[in-house]
Amino acid sequence: MPDLHDWGTGAAPKPSRPDYVPKVRLIPTTLDDLMNRAGSYAHAAKAHVEWTAVSVWLMKDAGRALASAFIPVEAANLSVLLTRAAAEHEAGWPSLSDNPVTPAIYDLPQDAQGIARRMAGDIHALWDAAGRPYLRANDCKFAFQYLAAAIRKGIIPPIPTLGDVDPIPSTKPARPHILDMLKENT
Repeated sequence: MPDLHDWGTGAAPKPSRPDYVPKVRLIPTTLDDLMNRAGSYAHAAKAHVEWTAVSVWLMKDAGRALASAFIPVEAANLSVLLTRAAAEHEAGWPSLSDNPVTPAIYDLPQDAQGIARRMAGDIHALWDAAGRPYLRANDCKFAFQYLAAAIRKGIIPPIPTLGDVDPIPSTKPARPHILDMLKENT
């Protein structure tokens, strides 16, 4: 066994395998990889990541595409906002909050819901025709971490392809808030 100390000789130890590259990335960087790891939440993860990309594209670069399709920007923003929340909800995207919010599109009349969904579908098609921009590796990473957090909180069951994620024990008490401490003293 080689001596791992240089003892002042200037000879540093050689790494055992300098060319080692893991066979699988720890965090998915593509939508396909995320969907393969998300198990039964694959469609929900796809809806979340794609509608995130559509929203970013709509804010940054969609002006010409919307103008060519005669879609007003304000209507496009509203329809994507409403449809995105509904699409994620219908696909089963978990909510980390203790008080999940019902998507606002469900409060609209059926004909208004249909109009918003059709317009959002047209915008999604324009985004797809533009080359699916803003479908970023960071968004796939966030979705992966979000699913892991949902497993840790016990909101969704463990997913074998997601890896070993230990649930957070529910016996851990929350830290007291400073205002609660003041109320107890009065």
